[in-house]
Amino acid sequence: MTSNLSAAAIYKALNNEWSEAITLNEQIISEDPKNIDALNRLAQAYIHLGEIAKARKIYQQVLKLDRLNPIAKRNLDKLKDCNGNGKIHSSSSTKTYNFIEEPGKTKVVSLVQIGERPTLSILNACLELEMKIRNQSICLYHDKKYVGRLPDNFGRRLIWLVKRDNRYEFFIKSIDPQKVSVFIRETKCSLKNKNHPSFTAPEKQTRAGTAN
Repeated sequence: MTSNLSAAAIYKALNNEWSEAITLNEQIISEDPKNIDALNRLAQAYIHLGEIAKARKIYQQVLKLDRLNPIAKRNLDKLKDCNGNGKIHSSSSTKTYNFIEEPGKTKVVSLVQIGERPTLSILNACLELEMKIRNQSICLYHDKKYVGRLPDNFGRRLIWLVKRDNRYEFFIKSIDPQKVSVFIRETKCSLKNKNHPSFTAPEKQTRAGTAN
């Protein structure tokens, strides 16, 4: 019964149906008050509805059950920068929410082979992801959980640039059940790469290439 409710709650969260997600997670918690996954999902749903006080209380409850829980610790820390309407107002969040595009230095990319639904259901836009190189691919993680990887055409180029001392940061720009888009920003361009922009504009088709 609980597994079915969990699957339904995850589905509702991934589809941004937060009121329904709250109802389902509350049903799970009524049967299993120490279900940390359901508690974290419930708090996340309240955040999306702007009910910050309720979210804080639930995360505090999680930490009483598991004082090292990374999701509750991280989100409680983020909520310190929220006002009563759930709006971020601290200057410390400016970097996270700055999606200004710069030619050659930033790119929005859709991930491939995205992670499992339980992992995606507790993520939201603006979260920073960790990059790891795996088998000549760039894979992205959050709290050590796999989120997805860059398409090979972007991944191979960035791996080459990283090996030549470039550095990048990755943020979730949008997320839904079938798609995760990330915002990539170059944070360091090494002297070796000064003539190699991180991202190039798609080449325009020539007349010969478009002729029938």
